[in-house]
Amino acid sequence: MTDSATQTTLIIQIPQATLVPDTTMDSMVLLVRLVKSMREMGCEPYMGEQDAEIARRWIRKVENTMIQINIPEGLRVNCATHLLSDRAMTW
Repeated sequence: MTDSATQTTLIIQIPQATLVPDTTMDSMVLLVRLVKSMREMGCEPYMGEQDAEIARRWIRKVENTMIQINIPEGLRVNCATHLLSDRAMTW
C-alpha cells in the first residue's frame, strides 16, 4: 500500500526547439549566384598556367568584374577561389 502523500511527481521540462535560419545555405546560394554572374561577365576558370602574363590578365579580369557587379569585399576571395581549378587550387 502506498501513501499518496509521499509520492512525488517528476516533471521534466524539454526546451522547445528554436528555428534558426540556415545562414550557411543562404551564404552558399549567394556565392553561387555571384560566381555565376562573374562567369556570365566573361571570367573563366584559372587552371594554374605558369605564364605570369596569363595570371595577371586573369586577376585583372576578375578584379574588374567584381567591381562592376559590386561584389562585397568580404566575399571577393571566396568568389575568386571558386574560379580556380586544376593546379591553381593548390596555391
